[in-house]
Amino acid sequence: MRILLLVFIASAIIFAALAAMFPEVLLNPGTLMNAHHSLQKECLSCHKPLAGVSSVRCIKCHKQSDIGVRNVAGVVLPKNTTKAQFHRGVSASSCTDCHTDHRGVDAAKAIKQYKHEALSRFQQKECMVCHLNKKPQDALHRYTLGNCSECHGTTKWKPATFDHDRYFRLDADHRANCVTCHTEPGNYKKYTCYNCHEHSQSRMDYKHLKEGISNYQNCMKCHRDGNKEEKDGGVREGQKGGDDD
Repeated sequence: MRILLLVFIASAIIFAALAAMFPEVLLNPGTLMNAHHSLQKECLSCHKPLAGVSSVRCIKCHKQSDIGVRNVAGVVLPKNTTKAQFHRGVSASSCTDCHTDHRGVDAAKAIKQYKHEALSRFQQKECMVCHLNKKPQDALHRYTLGNCSECHGTTKWKPATFDHDRYFRLDADHRANCVTCHTEPGNYKKYTCYNCHEHSQSRMDYKHLKEGISNYQNCMKCHRDGNKEEKDGGVREGQKGGDDD
């Protein structure tokens, strides 16, 4: 047993010595990306002994203010506003939350997961800072002035959390642009119905007061889809929705 123990200790010492001398051979879990090829035998440039990769070591070469602007040699890169804006908003100690290596020469494979949570709460709501000119140009989004985060989350872009039918059903007769009803920029809690059809404040005053209806300023309380035959406060069976604030 003593001989076996001595053999084991000797083997461990030899292995540790070889690992210290040739870590890229004995400990390397895979090929580095092309950009890090020069570090193939310089493991301690990124790794801290017995502690793994340290983000502090990443920023020794990759200055946070330079990411997306210039490379580690100082050469100006093609404009990438999204990458630059995102990295300025994250902590300098969070590199390894999203990035890894030893997955081959393709740098795209070295991104573990894109995490919006790495941004500050303020920047998580300012989607357009990074997603410049990415706003959808369909009929619904073209005229919206609010922030994406009012309806969308960062884990899934679809489905959106906002359901317009809870307040007013946009049927075939109501395909108006957002700004037709929501005239105050960015404030979708306020609306007006007086920009279409025969609607006007004086006409609505006359028609409702004539029928003995005095509380008619909140149109959506009774008219969920503009149907003249709506009854019982405008909320039909299967429909839900509260008053607008």
